[in-house]
Amino acid sequence: MADADIQIPVTGTGDAGPKKVDTRTVGAGSDEHRQVIVLGSPTTAADVGGVTAANGLAVDVTRIATGAKVQLTDGTSDATVRNLAANDALNVAIVDGSGNHVTSFAGSGGTSSTDDADFTALTTPGTPGMGVYESSPTSVTDGDMGIVGIDQNRRVKVSVDASTLDVAHDAADSGLPVLIGHRAQNALPASVANNDRARSISDLKGRQLVSHIDPGMQTWKSFNATTTQTSAIIWSPAGGSKIAITRIVVGTYGTTAARLILYFSEGAYVAGTSQLVAAASFAPSTTVKPGFVDNPTVPIFCTTADMDLRITTDAALSVDVSVYGYEWV
Repeated sequence: MADADIQIPVTGTGDAGPKKVDTRTVGAGSDEHRQVIVLGSPTTAADVGGVTAANGLAVDVTRIATGAKVQLTDGTSDATVRNLAANDALNVAIVDGSGNHVTSFAGSGGTSSTDDADFTALTTPGTPGMGVYESSPTSVTDGDMGIVGIDQNRRVKVSVDASTLDVAHDAADSGLPVLIGHRAQNALPASVANNDRARSISDLKGRQLVSHIDPGMQTWKSFNATTTQTSAIIWSPAGGSKIAITRIVVGTYGTTAARLILYFSEGAYVAGTSQLVAAASFAPSTTVKPGFVDNPTVPIFCTTADMDLRITTDAALSVDVSVYGYEWV
């Protein structure tokens, strides 16, 4: 049976029968029909509702009257709209993939704050921040955002720009100096081990306590002569080192007068060329034993490596020489 109208007889006042029911043939057989229901105006056949190609009912939202309200509902509860002065916000419930209502977002606190806003401890909310530990940190490119780095103990990693504070040994100094402090003490602290880092100290007024050397580095030499000396060696430094003298004591005895010269050199004394340390004339007697003591404020440094401290006399002077100091490179 092809698509056709089914005639239905009707009776009633004002009815002119018969009426028709529109049907369509469906399925493989000609005996299967579907009744067609048309949505339209009750007064005219021209206004008929349409459907989409996917058999969905086409709805024209422009037909909603101006000022009319659309209410969202699940059949029991109606969605509410709040007037927030500037706009109307729709209450929306967020659900996960299983349809469960999501009410927590992994922590409490605010998600943003206003720059230069007041902060109140235990009251002002904040957003937790996290960092990442990487044994071999990766890098980001210019303009990228990145996660803050932490160490294995969850401490935030902080790197100081080497160009501002760290200056390599034997490199040219640049920039502003870093202010340092000392530990004030009225007694010397315990010794540290060799190659350990040590804290600088000051007196109770904040004045830094300094020394030319650690006492363990001090070296002393002694010399005695009763005959004429020509370039005799008092102190020969280690290879490549220089002598620094911090104390000299010279004492004479006997009755022979002579001139004594102390100097740095590899050989005989040459006036104006050899580095002179001290030169003096002594005339000891049975009642007078002249000598001298020198404790220089600044050590007497030899200007050339591998130079010996030597003594020369022009007569058989009886003399004792004591020298304290250290060697440096």
